[in-house]
Amino acid sequence: YVYLSNEKAQYKNFRKIRIFAPFETQDSVFCLRLNEVRIPMHTVRDQSARLECHFDLEGEALYSVKWYKDGNEFFRYVPRDQPPAQLFPLPGVTVDIHNSTESQVVLTSVNLSSSGRYRCEVSAEAPSFQTVSDHGDMTVV
Repeated sequence: YVYLSNEKAQYKNFRKIRIFAPFETQDSVFCLRLNEVRIPMHTVRDQSARLECHFDLEGEALYSVKWYKDGNEFFRYVPRDQPPAQLFPLPGVTVDIHNSTESQVVLTSVNLSSSGRYRCEVSAEAPSFQTVSDHGDMTVV
């Protein structure tokens, strides 16, 4: 904020205005970018499915990557934790933890109840804790 005087010689009549940088945009304010979320539209029953979440931290440190099915968290990747990957039981979702990373989750032996909306949520570390997410729908046939 910058304070401007209504009169040059007097400092008691100030008004407050906000000054924006000339090229300030939403993209320059938020550094974390979610480039692409890849969810297979159709997957064959009893096969594996790879869900991908491609992001660019642009100088931020990664706090977490979380995966949800129909609004319920089933996989969390937090690099600072040991181990960094954590599973949350959910019907229809069986995660291959050995092949799942911060940028992909592999589901094994999908079944009809594996169909649904899958969402990836990426959060940057403090102090910003910026968060981005996107989703896709998968149908098991």
